[in-house]
Amino acid sequence: MWSFPSLDVDREACENIANACASSALAGIFVGAALTLARGRPASVLPTYALNTCANFTLVGTTYATALEAFARSNGGVKDAPTNALAGAVTGGGAMWAFRGRGGAPAGALAGGAAALAAAAAIDFSASLEEDGDGAEGGVEFEFPSWSPIQIVREADPVDEGELRARMEAAMRGELSAKDEAQTRDDFLKWKMRRASSGRS
Repeated sequence: MWSFPSLDVDREACENIANACASSALAGIFVGAALTLARGRPASVLPTYALNTCANFTLVGTTYATALEAFARSNGGVKDAPTNALAGAVTGGGAMWAFRGRGGAPAGALAGGAAALAAAAAIDFSASLEEDGDGAEGGVEFEFPSWSPIQIVREADPVDEGELRARMEAAMRGELSAKDEAQTRDDFLKWKMRRASSGRS
């Protein structure tokens, strides 16, 4: 019988990359159509502009998301400022290399790293405002309009902390089946990684 090694697939990372790909594609269509109208182009070229911009946005967005997940995995799952900067530099440098040749790669890497840091800082700032406003009236939080294809995604813990800790304690006491214990340990590890990436202990 043939035996193949099992692949260690990070489903959460794959979902993040797929979401980035879809969001980038929608944003590209929206921006391409808007640019066509803003430049006074005839309606007949709108589909071409929209599809070209969609392809570019999808390529850049998917590349950035893939690089970010890869660097985060090598960094213990933490998506901090250096991780974002590296992913942005790889994306920007690669894009400029493709469009303008090797000479444009350094400038693209600098621009991509700076853009990634700025975006991460804006999201962190928005998240901090949201946390400061929890439980109080008048909490400030930036949101894009509901019709906009660009939205800020804020991940929430998929399980209750108390329930997860109780399951983990039961697993350590040997009260769960092997399958449930493995699932519990996996959920607990992912929860700890999300807490670490958000700067919480």
